Amino acid sequence: MFEAYGTALGTLFQPASLLLLLVAVFIGLFVGILPGIGASTMVALLLPFISKMPADIALLLLIGIYAVVSTSGGITSILFNIPGEPSSAATCIDGYPMTQKGEGGRAISAAVTSSMAGSILPVFLALAMIPLMKPIIMAFGQPEMAMLVLLGISFIAALSGGSIIKGALAGVLGLLISFIGYHAVTGVARFTFNTTFFYDGINIVPFALGLFGISEMLDLGIKGETSIARFSNTKFSGVLQGIKDTWRHRWLWLRSTLIGYVIGIIPGIGGQVATWLCYGHAKQTSKYPEKFGTGTVEGVIAPEAADNAKESGSLLTTMVFGIPGSITMTLFLAAFILVGVAPGPSMITDNLPLSLTLLMGIALANIIGGIICLIVAPQLSKLATIHFNFIFPSILIVSLTGMYLATRSTWDFILLVVFGLIGLMMKRTGYSRPAFMLGFVLGAMFENYFLLSFKLYGPLFFFRPIPMVMLALIILVLAYPQIRKTVSRVRRVV
Repeated sequence: MFEAYGTALGTLFQPASLLLLLVAVFIGLFVGILPGIGASTMVALLLPFISKMPADIALLLLIGIYAVVSTSGGITSILFNIPGEPSSAATCIDGYPMTQKGEGGRAISAAVTSSMAGSILPVFLALAMIPLMKPIIMAFGQPEMAMLVLLGISFIAALSGGSIIKGALAGVLGLLISFIGYHAVTGVARFTFNTTFFYDGINIVPFALGLFGISEMLDLGIKGETSIARFSNTKFSGVLQGIKDTWRHRWLWLRSTLIGYVIGIIPGIGGQVATWLCYGHAKQTSKYPEKFGTGTVEGVIAPEAADNAKESGSLLTTMVFGIPGSITMTLFLAAFILVGVAPGPSMITDNLPLSLTLLMGIALANIIGGIICLIVAPQLSKLATIHFNFIFPSILIVSLTGMYLATRSTWDFILLVVFGLIGLMMKRTGYSRPAFMLGFVLGAMFENYFLLSFKLYGPLFFFRPIPMVMLALIILVLAYPQIRKTVSRVRRVV
């Protein structure tokens, strides 16, 4: 092991490797800022070009891009309420209100610091957990996956804002929309209106861009606002404040990092579950949950830590078992095969130095990307003060370009407008857009796992140790606000 560590460090810190990683980081940061492109699209585009490269160089290039996309994806969420990556949508809830209050630099700094630190710790956890991976993966069958997704859905109540009923209705509507399309298990086409376009369901790119980005721009235009923020703190003190915020909420960061890492290990769950779960956890455990959604820095730290923490777990599962932990990791499997590396248990024995190089490459790429983002954070925050007449067309062009590159469908332009109007109406009437998004993201996943669990284990599939623990957590999550109010009343009486 020590020899493998030395070989990995030697490979990683070669001048050529560092230069390649720097180029990859710049590409990844740029890709993350463009809405709709994402790491998976970029990795797919690069696959034809890496087949003739040495394995360590080719895979390090892909890792450098993949590692920092979520970091820069959070920046557009904070500045313009447009998630660069679907998993960055949770950052919009409090990051964008901070920008509107002139604290964009502070929010970017807190997000970047949390992301950077959240990517380093899981690397050490991944290195330590290599011998323990098989029991963990084997413990999670279909019932456990179904209950884990249900745990994420239970946070709809936590994200509902003022009215739990409105939040629940928004979540149910998201679930219904997620059911649109051809169902792979039953073979039934649902809510397709005899249109082949809906057979594959609703794409998440126009859904997220319309619900958050376009609706926000429409709302600002209707209100007659001249800019997103009237002022911005461009001093470096704002960046330092964001770093201090992350340290001040270090236990929240640690819990979110661990949650994100564990969810990343489990194949098929995805980064969206990790970020929404940690945002809900941050709100549930906060002393001031009513402030969430108005520009609370904890609402930025938690999802960003989870978003980057899940990367190491996902990569570890892909390397050790050849089971992709996410869509991007599915493309990484193809990349491994292209460069002559066989993913699976043999990779840890036959290619241990390469495995360690890739894991440590995630941490190093995030450190480089984080430093770059922290340096430019004060200047980036000034973008929110640009006049609306300039910023709206620019955002619209970038959003439409990114969406078309991601989906290649002109019908998605119509969906973008539709969900933009839905998002505007929900904002004006007090219905929770985050709950709507969460229901949509997790709906199809829960349905598939539930049906498989029901067929394999019968109606009492959740009477197993891990699902029962998760069921208890779900009840606790839903009852926690009422328990908190009861405890407060008792304390006042006493």
